[in-house]
Amino acid sequence: MFSKEVELADSMQTLFRGNSLASKIMTFCFKVYGAAYLQKLLEPLLRGIITTPEWQQISFEVDPTRLDQQAENLEENQKNLLQITDRFFLAIINSSNEFPPQLRSVCHCLYQVVSQRFPQNSIGAVGSAMFLRFINPAIVSPYEAGILDKKPPPRIERGLKLMSKILQSIANHVLFTKEEHMRPFNDFVKSNFDAARKFFLDIASDSPPSDSVNHSLSFISDGNVLALHRLLWNNQERIGQYLSSNRDHKAVGRRPFDKMATLLAYLGPPEHKPVADTHWSSLNLTSSKFEEFMTRHQIHEKEEFKALKTLNIFYQAGTSKNGNPVFYYIARR
Repeated sequence: MFSKEVELADSMQTLFRGNSLASKIMTFCFKVYGAAYLQKLLEPLLRGIITTPEWQQISFEVDPTRLDQQAENLEENQKNLLQITDRFFLAIINSSNEFPPQLRSVCHCLYQVVSQRFPQNSIGAVGSAMFLRFINPAIVSPYEAGILDKKPPPRIERGLKLMSKILQSIANHVLFTKEEHMRPFNDFVKSNFDAARKFFLDIASDSPPSDSVNHSLSFISDGNVLALHRLLWNNQERIGQYLSSNRDHKAVGRRPFDKMATLLAYLGPPEHKPVADTHWSSLNLTSSKFEEFMTRHQIHEKEEFKALKTLNIFYQAGTSKNGNPVFYYIARR
């Protein structure tokens, strides 16, 4: 899905900005596997601002048109906003060791895919997407994200929103140009480009930085593997047609699809088990008469036989020269 999204993108700036299936998958992964990480990272920072008396009286408003000219000072507010942004940014880039291994896999996959189309700044796409879809939504709406048990005061809420703009600019590797009141923060944004890039490269690596981190894939149950196998096996032709129907007839995702098809051919049909692994091996198979065998073991009453019969893919008709029953198997309609 990432491959398709990247191939159809007009530019790197439009990647994962819409509500595509790939964006939904990414957001879902961040939500499921990143909740504990965000809680540990952001809750102490947010509570520190909300509960500290001096922070409660401070304003972060930097837009002159929204400023209370009598009670607020623009330069002071700019310093306040820079102070909390620097605090949050340092906490984020120093948290790479805590970054969930599942999300490392997502970022690594994204990095590899984007590198094939936009090699000049592929790591930037990782950082931009992560802040846009993961970190900044939690900062702007900590109550909705489940990090805080109530909404921050309006003054602090405004500061969090402005801070998210600065963090997103750092992640996007761009300076403020359109919003005049945000231009004073360009020096801070530019000075943190390298630190952000280092953090993004770290979390997009294929494995955790520390050998002490032992991530087990035990959360992938056998049932899920079988379900995925069955889904891909039954729909591989449809997937191939979908990938071939993209604009300009590009071979979007063709390489991973070919790998998948090869793997499926090697694995065979889903839930295929050797005879030795089933209870059929305990049956007496010495009878040469099919009807006799079926009757002796009451095969007609077995659930496996009934399920197979409903598929309407096996038929018996006539006998061979040796008197053995002839079966027809419909492999494809």
